[in-house]
Amino acid sequence: MDIFDIIKNRRSIRKYKDEIPPEDLIKKCIEAALYAPSARNSQPWYFIIVKEKDKIAQLSKAQPYTKFLEGAPYVIVALADEKKSNHWLEDMGCAIMALLLEAHSIGLGACWGAIYHPDSMERENHVRQVLDVPKNLRIIACIGIGYPDETPSSKKIKSLDEAIIKIV
Repeated sequence: MDIFDIIKNRRSIRKYKDEIPPEDLIKKCIEAALYAPSARNSQPWYFIIVKEKDKIAQLSKAQPYTKFLEGAPYVIVALADEKKSNHWLEDMGCAIMALLLEAHSIGLGACWGAIYHPDSMERENHVRQVLDVPKNLRIIACIGIGYPDETPSSKKIKSLDEAIIKIV
């Protein structure tokens, strides 16, 4: 599959089949994240793979929009060491996108639910308590991942004319 097709056709998948993907496929998605760009190649990322159903159920309660995690066979928790990079949040955005694109390219479906919030530690504290995450790591997102059990419709996007405001 061509990279542009992967980008165009990737969708947020919130419903998963009961079939459990091999753990190696989940690790392959994380490996793709490791190749993401980061400020000064700081690589501030860390990940936790969660497959215990009770832990996943607890994670699904982190915020209203993470309820979908309850149906995921795996949840990948994306973490950042903010002392490693002055752009740790941007670095993590790149890493998560690489992970999501790899998931789509190998036939998995994934969707991320934001945990980090600039004005509140409540969501992070919830996840930290569930998984005993070290205090030096920020919790960015919980990513549900598995075989997709839905086919979302095509995405409507801005036209190039709308998106490009100036060529100088």
